[in-house]
Amino acid sequence: MERHLLSKSTFIRSNQCLKSLYLNKKRPFLRDKLSPQQRAKFQRGHKIGELAQQLFPGGIDMRPKSPSQYQKRVLEVKHLIDTNSQNIIYEASFQYDQLLAILDILVKVGDEWIAYEVKSSLGIYDTYILDSAFQYYIITNSGINLKDFKLIHIDPDYEFEGQPEIGKLFKEVSVLDEVLKLQDYIKEQSLRAKETLKLEKSPNIEPGEQCTNPYPCDFIGHCWKKYPPEERPQIEYKNEDFYNFLNKIK
Repeated sequence: MERHLLSKSTFIRSNQCLKSLYLNKKRPFLRDKLSPQQRAKFQRGHKIGELAQQLFPGGIDMRPKSPSQYQKRVLEVKHLIDTNSQNIIYEASFQYDQLLAILDILVKVGDEWIAYEVKSSLGIYDTYILDSAFQYYIITNSGINLKDFKLIHIDPDYEFEGQPEIGKLFKEVSVLDEVLKLQDYIKEQSLRAKETLKLEKSPNIEPGEQCTNPYPCDFIGHCWKKYPPEERPQIEYKNEDFYNFLNKIK
C-alpha cells in the first residue's frame, strides 16, 4: 500500500492555508518552535481521548506506534472488520485515494458501524464538522457503511470536582447530516491540496486572517518576517477551568 499524502490534520491545514500545507510538507525546518501552551493542548487531547474510550469498554487499541505503521494498521483494521472479530476499535486507521484517517472510536451496533470522534472542548465548532466530514469520506469510500458519525465533547454543565464520572463528563452529538453535505467539498479540497504538494515552490499567498483562524499557524514567524513585530498576529490561549481539572486526572 502506497503512503498517504494527506491526513486529517494536514487536510485541515490545507483548508486554512495551502501555503501552510506546502511549508509543512516541503519546508518543515521553517516551522515556529512549539509553545508550552500548544504542547499542553496536545497532551490534553490525548488524555480526553483515553477517557472517552471508557464509554465503550473492551475495545482493541489499534493506534499506530509510529508513522511507519500507518499503512500496516490500515490493513490490520480492515482484517478486523472483514472477519467480524472486533466490535469496538480505538484509533482505527483507514486510507483511500492517498488520504489517511485515524478515527478515535469505531463501534459496531448490530450489523452497522458508528464512528465517534473525541474533542477536548466544551462544544462543537465548524472545523470539527469539517474534519469529521474528511474522516467520513475516507471511511465510507474504504467500503465501511457508517450508520452515524458522532462527536464526543466535554459537557459544559459538568462540575469539575474529584475524579470524573465518565457517563456525565461527555456529550454525544450526531453530525451526520452536516457531514454528508460536505462530501463533494472534501473531494474537491483534497484534490487542491494534493496538487499544491506537487508545486516546485510554495503558493504565493499573502499573510492575513488565515494565519490565526481557526488555529494559529506554526509558520507565522516565516510568513510575517518582513513585517514589524507590532503588526504580527498576537496569539492568545484560553485557560478554561476544565483544562486545569484535566491536569489533575491521573
